[in-house]
Amino acid sequence: MICDAHVHMGYYSRKGWREPFYYSPRRVFGVLDRCGVEEFIVSSTCAQVEEIGIDALVREAREMKRLAGRRAHVFFWLSGHLYDEDHEMHWLDLGLFEGFKFHEGETPWMQRRQKELRRILSVANERGLPVMFHAGPVAGCCPSELSRLACDFPSIHFNFAHCRPMDEMAKVIADCPNVWADTAYMALDEFPKLSDYDWHGRLMFGTDLPVWQAHENCGLTERYREYVRAFRVMGLAKCARMAFRDFCKRSGKMDQCPQFYVVKDQCNKEKIKR
Repeated sequence: MICDAHVHMGYYSRKGWREPFYYSPRRVFGVLDRCGVEEFIVSSTCAQVEEIGIDALVREAREMKRLAGRRAHVFFWLSGHLYDEDHEMHWLDLGLFEGFKFHEGETPWMQRRQKELRRILSVANERGLPVMFHAGPVAGCCPSELSRLACDFPSIHFNFAHCRPMDEMAKVIADCPNVWADTAYMALDEFPKLSDYDWHGRLMFGTDLPVWQAHENCGLTERYREYVRAFRVMGLAKCARMAFRDFCKRSGKMDQCPQFYVVKDQCNKEKIKR
C-alpha cells in the first residue's frame, strides 16, 4: 500500500480543452482506489477560481469524505480571495479540513501578505494542523525562504511540496525537524537522485494528480501506476508511508511527539541503493 501526500480535485486545465476541466471527487478517488492508495491528502484547485466561494469547497470536501472516509485528508487551499471572504475562517469549525495549503503563484502570501499568513499559521499552530506550501526555485517559494516560517512555528508540521530544488530542500529537511517534502510532479528520471540525500524519514510520496493531463494526453490511472512503480523501485515506499502518517498527525511541541523520533530513526537505518 502507498500514501499520496499531494492530490487535487476541482477545476484544472486539461490539454485539448478550451475551458478548465472539472476533476470531481468521484473521478479523483476512483483513480486512487484502483491504484491501491491507502490514504491521501487532497486539496481543491477550485480555490483558484474567483467565482467559486467557500460553500462550494465545503460541498466538495463533504463529497470526498463521503466517498473515501478516513482515507481522505482534506486540506483547505487558502487563496487570498477565500481568506478575504472569511477572515475568521469559520469553515474550520466544520471539522472537514485537516490542514492548509498555500501557493505563492496563486496568492503572494510571502511577498505581499506575510502578516496575514502569519496570523493564519498561528491558527494552524493553535489547532495542531499541518500546512503545505508549494515550493520551487522562484521568489516566495524557495525552501530556504519558507524555512523561516518553519523556524518561527516549530510545532507546525510543514510540507514544502515538490522537493525542489533538491539540494536546497534536503538542507532544509536536515536543519528543520518540522519540515517534510513530497515528490509531486517530479519527473520520473529524477527519482534516482533522491537516493543521493538523507531525508531524515520525512520524504513523502506525492503525485499532483491530475496535473499530467494539463500537458499531455494520457490516462490518469495508467500514468498513476507508472509513477507508483518508479517510486517503489527506489525502495522508498515504506519509509514514505511512515512519513505521511507522522506528517498528518495533529502536531504539538516536537519534544512531546516521541513517535516522530522513532520514525526518523527507523528511516535513517534504511540503506537506499540505486
